[in-house]
Amino acid sequence: MPRPRAAARAPSPRSPQLDEIAAFAKVAELGSFTAAAAQLGVPKSTVSRAVTRLEEGLKVRLLHRSPRAVALTDAGRRFFGDVAPHIAGLRDAALALDAYQGQPQGLIRLSAPPDGGESFVGDLLVDFCARYPLLSVEVDLSSRQVDLLREGFDLAIRATRELLDSSLVARKLFDSDVQLFAAPSYLARRGMPRSFDELADHERVVFLPNARRGQWPVDDARSVRDAMTTGRIATDNFQLIRSVLRAGGGIGPLPRVLAAPDLASGRLVHVLPEWSQRAGTAYLVYPSARHVARNVAVFRDFALAWVKRLA
Repeated sequence: MPRPRAAARAPSPRSPQLDEIAAFAKVAELGSFTAAAAQLGVPKSTVSRAVTRLEEGLKVRLLHRSPRAVALTDAGRRFFGDVAPHIAGLRDAALALDAYQGQPQGLIRLSAPPDGGESFVGDLLVDFCARYPLLSVEVDLSSRQVDLLREGFDLAIRATRELLDSSLVARKLFDSDVQLFAAPSYLARRGMPRSFDELADHERVVFLPNARRGQWPVDDARSVRDAMTTGRIATDNFQLIRSVLRAGGGIGPLPRVLAAPDLASGRLVHVLPEWSQRAGTAYLVYPSARHVARNVAVFRDFALAWVKRLA
């Protein structure tokens, strides 16, 4: 009598590899294969294959995928909760080793506004790179508000009256005060105005957003509100205003921080220094996390100390 055959046993789940877990954890953290690949410094296809191998080895789906979004399954959410603390611990160990070995190194991705970023950020980066020769900085100048996590940025500089994204840590850099400036060559030719009323007799370089509102957003000095909304040269870019002023094109507004190097060198002169317009505040923002990456912390601390010299 033939003996009954034993039921075939299902193959045991394969032990996951560390690189697969790391790829999954980064996708789960950022909600995007593209952003995860950017932060890990590998092609998107490499991240996708690593997560697929992890799911096949564990024999469970961890992520819901669609052309527009990535979301954790129930199993994925539980798995991420279990592995995330260990990933953070490994990152801390690597950062501690890096600190032991010497200076920080690697790439920092920074987003900054284009209007004034070319000057202020440029000066900051020259000093930063001189202080940390093993660090590189990639800067994206954009007027839009980037999504730091999804687009793989480490930090951003934002000038605004109100920060809306509560998921970010914000450190104040400086208050963005706008004042009036002119070149010595222009003032030698046309004279220094001694009152707001005298601005009407000068060449004025106009900041278009204020002209479109019909006045400067200040509570007093009616004459400066009226005079500085009309002129033969008008633009919505402070960097262009700076170039026109340095060339002797007239009197115009600039953020104090943007004009500071030209004031120090004598290329621009402060006009009607008693007048100032508060345009907002510049912040350094970065994603909220229990463990701030060492390179982010190094740049943050350097930038905060550096801007104190502008006060």
